[in-house]
Amino acid sequence: MNAGTAPDGVLLIGAGGLGCAVALALAGSPITRLVIADDDRIALSNLHRQILFTMRDLGAFKADTIAARVATRQPACTVTTLRARLDTPQAIAEVARHQTVTIDASDNFATRFAANDAAIRHRFPLVHGAAIGMTGQLLTIDPGRSACLRCLFGGPPETEGATCQNAGALGSLVGEVGWLMALEAVKLLYRTGRPLWNRLLTIDALRGRRRTVPLRPASHCACQLQPGSDPT
Repeated sequence: MNAGTAPDGVLLIGAGGLGCAVALALAGSPITRLVIADDDRIALSNLHRQILFTMRDLGAFKADTIAARVATRQPACTVTTLRARLDTPQAIAEVARHQTVTIDASDNFATRFAANDAAIRHRFPLVHGAAIGMTGQLLTIDPGRSACLRCLFGGPPETEGATCQNAGALGSLVGEVGWLMALEAVKLLYRTGRPLWNRLLTIDALRGRRRTVPLRPASHCACQLQPGSDPT
């Protein structure tokens, strides 16, 4: 299947814990086109937080398995799977330009900033989410109008640091962040509600706290420059 242009097309980068939750939530929405990009296979250590997978799925490609699950819930949704690791701005932009909204459900800083930079340079909306341990965060990026990841952090750290593999992630928190990411995408697709522009939503599951932090675009950041500017 080809990822052709569609008014409600969604690119989902990452088919792990967040990706599972996002896809499940989107399967209950009226979207008709979903592209899932991930080159990883299902492992036993994934099952506690990647809710669409079972023991029978071990060894299968994550993207293909999610596509099959979505098809049983939303037959009207055309799902394209890419067994690829989209981890450069160029690779991400090549797929994202055919879709309306891109969702970054990846699990590493390199891909997150690559998605951020692709969105900035090619001017498409991006929903970012992350969850580690018992904390999560959410941000929606509208280049030229809102703050981006580089406004907050400058750039990716030199080392990945804590990951789901070495620090764990509470499955229910991953599910919550993923569902909220899907909700952000629906807001963008149907131009309703108030997306998380210039606001960072943080979740502290241990203390039962949610906090929305106001953000301002950095004046020097490329997200405020003209289309085609290099954000790096």
